[in-house]
Amino acid sequence: MIITHIDTVFKTELFFGLSALLMAFLIAFFATPLARKLAFRCRCLDIPDGKRKMHGEPIPYFGGIAILFGFICAVFCFSFLLTGDISTEISVMLIGGIAICFIGLLDDMYDIRPLFKFFAQIAVAAFTVYFGGAIEYTTLFGFSIDLGIFAFPVTVVWIVLIINAVNLIDGLDGLASGVSALESFALLATSLIMGDPVCCIASAALCGAVLGFLPYNAGRATIFMGDAGSMLIGYVMACISVFGLFKSQALFSIVVPALIFALPVMDTLQAFCRRILKGQSPFKADRQHLHHKLLDNGFTAQQSVLALYIASAVFCLASILYMRYKMLSVGLCIVDLVYLEALKNDKKFLHQIKKVEQPAAEIVKQNGKI
Repeated sequence: MIITHIDTVFKTELFFGLSALLMAFLIAFFATPLARKLAFRCRCLDIPDGKRKMHGEPIPYFGGIAILFGFICAVFCFSFLLTGDISTEISVMLIGGIAICFIGLLDDMYDIRPLFKFFAQIAVAAFTVYFGGAIEYTTLFGFSIDLGIFAFPVTVVWIVLIINAVNLIDGLDGLASGVSALESFALLATSLIMGDPVCCIASAALCGAVLGFLPYNAGRATIFMGDAGSMLIGYVMACISVFGLFKSQALFSIVVPALIFALPVMDTLQAFCRRILKGQSPFKADRQHLHHKLLDNGFTAQQSVLALYIASAVFCLASILYMRYKMLSVGLCIVDLVYLEALKNDKKFLHQIKKVEQPAAEIVKQNGKI
């Protein structure tokens, strides 16, 4: 009887989760062209500079508005249908999400100072922790860690870190949106395993909204999500991890969310450390991110995005496997780290990958046979 009940609950959450994903996808998909038109009217455009912004013509922002709209509609509808109520966590997530999206929108339109944006992120994170709850404990390699008085500041730092991780990886067409779709899907899978309806709906809605935006952003982008979108996505994923993964001590540990967000977090921490060691502001933009290194080593933008999709997908798979197959998960992580190092440093490896991914006609042309 207990097994039957658990199976029924899982199927119910799976059905509502996939329904929320589909609804968010459709809303974001049809809202994105409208957001693009609005961006042109408001003259909110990303102007190429020939250095870090390499696109050939001005690209409109406001993709984050479409993502926010799809996410909010799906969360409101299916949270109520699944649980019969709008939980405190969902309410906090929506209020904080709207606030962080608005801050990003101000930056997209008026290019606000990085320090102001950083303190605004801290304020939203502090609001979230105060009303939604903190990471009070977690486990690491079987050992329980009680954060005690450090719970509040540690959770604020975690939320701000994930916000900036997604923001900083948003450097190539389709990169941040594709990686975020993979990460939110991993959050959905772990939420289903946990039997957490709140995080299930939130992660499904976010995944659907990002996927609805992705067709307009991948390949040759016709719209950017901007800081409004990247900060919103990072914030929501951080909330899901705090309200869900870190609260389930029996099943998960800090390793699971760390693996889900491994790719953008590693890139962000390396960027901050690199800039600080050079005596620069940690918020000073540069061309030393992982995707920039791939471009400098000869990858095209699309090849770089695909290569990083693969790395992110392996980390996400490792996070899901960690609960039952820890050694397999560790093995996947080691392989993924070696793969990333090869992408960054091994020119022969890069050349072989490029040859495999190039269309046959292009290879023939390069060999002088056409």
